[in-house]
Amino acid sequence: MTAAIQETNDSLFEPARLLAELVSATEVEQQCARPAELALDEITLMPELFQPREISEKHIGDLARTIQNFGKVEPVTVLPVGPKAVLVDGHHRMEAYRRVGTVVGIPVRYFQGTPQEAVLEAGRANSQVKLPMASRERQDYAWRLVQLDQHSKAEIAKAAGVSVAQVGNMRGVRKRLGQDAFNYPSWWRAREAAEGSAEEMSDGDREQWKEELAQRFADRLAKEFSTSMAKHPEVAAMALATYFGRKLPEVVAELRDFLPEDDEQSEF
Repeated sequence: MTAAIQETNDSLFEPARLLAELVSATEVEQQCARPAELALDEITLMPELFQPREISEKHIGDLARTIQNFGKVEPVTVLPVGPKAVLVDGHHRMEAYRRVGTVVGIPVRYFQGTPQEAVLEAGRANSQVKLPMASRERQDYAWRLVQLDQHSKAEIAKAAGVSVAQVGNMRGVRKRLGQDAFNYPSWWRAREAAEGSAEEMSDGDREQWKEELAQRFADRLAKEFSTSMAKHPEVAAMALATYFGRKLPEVVAELRDFLPEDDEQSEF
């Protein structure tokens, strides 16, 4: 990629601009202390570059309870950039600390590598068992890396958990869209735009859309009610009956598909 094209992309695509700033800052050698713990406001967040998935309110709640009970959770990963520490992995943990009022003594682990390598590390870390990325999140993250145009197909595939062929397809879409590619943070929207299609979603896209919408609703419920609905199922059922009204039988029918096998024959 030529310098002129890279400069244009950086001005259009926020993750590219942030990455360019980090690369430039790391080129200036500075000897800075690296304490094992930092204050909350000493850690710089760049979610546009390093957060590959959406925030889960439930996961934040679980982490906050752990912090309240034990004081800390596992260290967050930061990239040292001069005097700054930029968060690479641990956005949910940072938000949990903030919510419980812990503003000092945040355990950190320093990433030993370049900013470009840190972007890949963010994807690998978020693909672990602790809170795996959904298929949509993996594809959107791979698409973000393709837009950045800083890594090989193999590196992107490994970091995002998609196939090399999928990355190749994404590169083709980026080429067809040109500068318009930066207008689409969502992979399937970018693909749709490249195909010039305003047709109905495919079955796969429709399932992806439903999963995304359901997760958002679940996160909003968790944020609003925490665990109170789960602790009082009878009250929760009464609230849902009031909310859905005449649609309640349809909801009950849909819920049967989500029951554990042992409970399939149970009556609601």
